[in-house]
Amino acid sequence: MIDVRRSGDRFRGGDPATGDSAGIETLHAFSFGRFYDPDNLRFGPILACNEERLAPGAGFDEHPHSHTEIVTWVVDGELTHRDSASHATVVRAGDVQHLSSAAGVRHVERNDGEQPLTFIQMWLAPLEPGGEPSYTHVAGMADSTPYVLPEAGAMLHVRRQAEGERT
Repeated sequence: MIDVRRSGDRFRGGDPATGDSAGIETLHAFSFGRFYDPDNLRFGPILACNEERLAPGAGFDEHPHSHTEIVTWVVDGELTHRDSASHATVVRAGDVQHLSSAAGVRHVERNDGEQPLTFIQMWLAPLEPGGEPSYTHVAGMADSTPYVLPEAGAMLHVRRQAEGERT
């Protein structure tokens, strides 16, 4: 049986109603952080699917990951990425980045721009844990273009919602 969860049913992180001093609003599709739903832990290899909205100057300070494939699509704005494997990029609207955390990596994600930033981030379980971290940045990913993620045995597609389309 398929359980359809509409966008309005996602768990909201941050506190947009009070202007969250961190400037971060998150919409979680699965159990994540302080939100725990034992019936909604993952979907196949997908461990997390979050919509992140960062105000100018806001972001996630350096934090660790391991044994996770992290794929990020920037919808609007610019995401500054830096990691302990010496990668530093600005990921713009329409771009995709993939950070394979492998046996361990630390990274920072910030909105260093002057406009609000929105991005979708998915965490996937790798087929095999360990290895060396790696990073890929694909500029200008077109809608419906497949993004093959062999590390997780997955193929992902970027698709923007049409104006007025139901979520």
